Amino acid sequence: MGTQAPGWIARTERIMVSKGRLIGIVFGLFALVCLFATYDFSRGRTTDTDSALIADVLTASRAKECGRDATEIAAKYFPMGMGRAEAEQLLAQAVIKAPKPWFWKPIDENSTQADGDSVEALRTIKITAFGNQLLRLYLGFENGKVHKLAAEVVCRFE
Repeated sequence: MGTQAPGWIARTERIMVSKGRLIGIVFGLFALVCLFATYDFSRGRTTDTDSALIADVLTASRAKECGRDATEIAAKYFPMGMGRAEAEQLLAQAVIKAPKPWFWKPIDENSTQADGDSVEALRTIKITAFGNQLLRLYLGFENGKVHKLAAEVVCRFE
């Protein structure tokens, strides 16, 4: 009697090793796909926009920065004394092109609400699979000109 195992045991061990290797490779590929999807749809994707206001706000803020005051940036585009019609036209142009997802539906939240001598606007500046970043703008007018301005970046998680 030698130290070798019978033939059927040796074949079973070879099959077990190859199944284990296959399971490891499949698990590794799954981990890479998950890593790619998380990076691509959370902070790796850049927002496609023609609006200089949105581009400047995104450049100044980090990927997951919420509650950031963006009044200083917005003041470059909405200076005190700017006419109401010009300000509303600039707000209408501040939009992004929604990304084409493959496992989620983007929610583009844009709204403008005028109430007498004030306008409050909400503009989506970044859409991800995990939530949106929005730019909230408040414009106060006096005699048809911008008198007050406030802006902040807010986040909504779905």
